[in-house]
Amino acid sequence: MIDPAPEEEAVQRPDLGQVALVAFLAVGVLFLTVGASAQVFNLAWGLWFSEAFVFLAVPFLALAVTGRRPWRATGLDQPAWGMAAGVGVGLFNYAAWAVPLMWLAEQLFPPEVVERYSAARLFDRQSGVELVLLIAGVGVAAPFCEEFFYRGLVQPGLARRVPAARALVISALLFSLMHFDPVGFLARFELGLVFGLLAWRSGSLWPAIGAHAANNLISVIVFFVVGDGTGLPGWLIGALALGGNVGVVALVVVLRRARWWVAPVPAADEVAPFAPFFRAVAPWMVGALAALIGLTVVDRRGVQLNIIDLMNPVKRPGKDASAGERQAWQDLQELRARVRAGEGGFDEYRALRELAGEKPPAE
Repeated sequence: MIDPAPEEEAVQRPDLGQVALVAFLAVGVLFLTVGASAQVFNLAWGLWFSEAFVFLAVPFLALAVTGRRPWRATGLDQPAWGMAAGVGVGLFNYAAWAVPLMWLAEQLFPPEVVERYSAARLFDRQSGVELVLLIAGVGVAAPFCEEFFYRGLVQPGLARRVPAARALVISALLFSLMHFDPVGFLARFELGLVFGLLAWRSGSLWPAIGAHAANNLISVIVFFVVGDGTGLPGWLIGALALGGNVGVVALVVVLRRARWWVAPVPAADEVAPFAPFFRAVAPWMVGALAALIGLTVVDRRGVQLNIIDLMNPVKRPGKDASAGERQAWQDLQELRARVRAGEGGFDEYRALRELAGEKPPAE
């Protein structure tokens, strides 16, 4: 008589590579549909919604329902002190590579393309509360949730099928492509390589999260201080690159001497109980629905205005715009603020926006 196989062996689990592939496809579809719609409704709210219910929820559920403990599988159960090393790497790398690569791209792309993908659009028309939420989303939600997905699931999942170095490069490429920004493609690809290397060599996501947060926050600070940086002289960019690279090398030497920069050890694919699918998904669905209802209650007029903006696009005046174009844009924004405050009608705003979109005013 043959003994029955143990329960954990009787149930075939998909390997981490299969889980990563399915999760990536799900994230792509949800981000282009649900995530994009959420950011149209309200950019600051939509950023948090996309990060929590797309980039975090999907990989978390993918790991849980396939018998893996999400926090342990991604190395988040380890001490978070590694974030400090990641912050240092992120700050030095920002000067060494991120700024020069962005500056180079802005010299190569046509001005209208650079303007279309400028960070100025991210902070345009935001109230004080929305600006705080947006900065917090860029500096906290995006680093944690995106690292959980790209370096916590996609990169190790790929490493089950291809060499670790190739998995690192592919995950960095996917990370950059998913931002849909041709101007920032090279800079984000380089960032993805740095974040992936930190996660790979440390065996934990905390250093990658720290580097990601440092890069994003210093980018926001620099933007508010000097703008988009397109007017910075080449010698200053070169000096930043030199100083940043010296800092990166020095920090890596320190980390190696502290025996933090160790040879990678492949993580074991831990066996855990399968989480029931609907029981695992239900809290995330309830949370997403509650967030949507909350936005509708708090900012119904803002949501309606954002939909009008989408349906009636108006080009924002560039640096070479005429005085008439700049004044028309200013009038439009002032009317929008009044309508959002309940002091004007949607029809009036829609009509003015349609008029502004037809023909730029003469100077």
